[in-house]
Amino acid sequence: MTEEPWTLNPDLMKERIVEIANFIAEVRGEVIDLHDDTLGDTRLSLGMRAYECCRSRIISEANSGTWPWLSILTPTGRFTFLIGETPVRFVRKDPEQLPSDKLIPSEETEIQMKLFADTNDHSDIRWFVVIDTFYKNVADNMYFVGYNDHGEIVSQWDIPLQPISVALAPLEELHSDVVAIEQAPIKIRKPKTTAIESNE
Repeated sequence: MTEEPWTLNPDLMKERIVEIANFIAEVRGEVIDLHDDTLGDTRLSLGMRAYECCRSRIISEANSGTWPWLSILTPTGRFTFLIGETPVRFVRKDPEQLPSDKLIPSEETEIQMKLFADTNDHSDIRWFVVIDTFYKNVADNMYFVGYNDHGEIVSQWDIPLQPISVALAPLEELHSDVVAIEQAPIKIRKPKTTAIESNE
């Protein structure tokens, strides 16, 4: 059994993880709503669009100052944001099958991890928001996962997701006028008789 993220790193508060994960799920939902197979959209185009939209929206959110604990470490390439002072990335994958190249940190991340090596015994953990889902689904499961430099999971927490909000028409617009319909008369049908010919 692995340890919870906040027990290994005080930056990784439960509330912060939940907020950023649900934000990513919401952006994914908006992108998936725009996916159009008839237009020629593919699995690859949806994946790239979802990633890029999440990346750019996280950058915008960090710049807005809404979450003071959120900032950007590596804006391009191996995109990495900070929760507090801790580098975090996101990926859509089974957490048990993360490709080894994903665990290679950006240059900025390596510098950041070394800065806290003396004060945090777990500063070398690679942290990810992992979206484990079919590519056309928003998020069946989301985890906050920490990997050591050998790719082994040292921390995994199942993130509680909020339902993705859908814009609905006002209730009054959904009502139609009541129309009175006359009851159809009930009649009992008489059984048909079949004439039998006699040869006599």
